[in-house]
Amino acid sequence: MEALSEYLNYFTYAPLPIFLFSLFKCWENIGARWFLILLVTVECIDLYSYQYSINWNTHYYAWSVFVSFLFYAPSFYRSRIAHKLYEKTDSQFFLEASKLKFTQQEAAILLIFFTSMIANGISYVEIILYKYYIIDVYYFKLYVLDNLQLFLHIFLCLAALSFQINSRKGQKYETANT
Repeated sequence: MEALSEYLNYFTYAPLPIFLFSLFKCWENIGARWFLILLVTVECIDLYSYQYSINWNTHYYAWSVFVSFLFYAPSFYRSRIAHKLYEKTDSQFFLEASKLKFTQQEAAILLIFFTSMIANGISYVEIILYKYYIIDVYYFKLYVLDNLQLFLHIFLCLAALSFQINSRKGQKYETANT
């Protein structure tokens, strides 16, 4: 399984090109475009901060929890964000984006981020317990986390591709058929 963990380094950067590809392919769909723009923005913040936060050792996992949580705010409040941007820019795109609802693929992406957030939270607690000599070995971080993150990155890429395929089936201003 250690050889599998080596691929995690490559898959750390894989979601961004796939998100950009999905954004390009479903540009005409306002809901997909708005959701993917928010997703790409958070992913860019994550990738930029990765070079600094990876050196934090103990608190890196707390930062990973925060970045996963950071995606939830624009996802849950995207209608309000779009409405505020519409008020400031008077752009029809933001008005239409403020009327959209969640799709199954968006929920799957949120579930993947939630799973990652929980896994990093467990690792953070485990490392703190190890640091203060409460436990002797941090099993979850050593044997589960890297492989889990690899699979979550793969599932995230597949969910983004599925989102792109299904968004092209909907109407111009919808992200799913209703």
